[in-house]
Amino acid sequence: MTDKDQLPKASAELESLGKRLDAELRAAKIEEEIRRTATQALGGGFRIAVEMLAALVVGTGLGYMADQMLGTLPWFMVAGIFLGFAAGVKNMIRSAERMHAKRDGEDEKTG
Repeated sequence: MTDKDQLPKASAELESLGKRLDAELRAAKIEEEIRRTATQALGGGFRIAVEMLAALVVGTGLGYMADQMLGTLPWFMVAGIFLGFAAGVKNMIRSAERMHAKRDGEDEKTG
């Protein structure tokens, strides 16, 4: 057996190895993209939850303070809860729109 007989076999093995390596690299890249997207979504969800909670706390706190000054407990506090909720929903919608715009901008760059 000569070296010339072994060349086609080695070439086919190298080509097969190259194809498997390309497939593994593509799979790793896809997995990394999935992790990055999931992390961004989780961060966005926590951000929205914190903004909603903060708006409720601020609205309730301001309403309670107004009740203490005016002696009308619990009316301004209840109104503050509703106003805080409304502000939280507004912030939530605004944040979601920003996240969608950012994602759409990234999709256009990569797509």
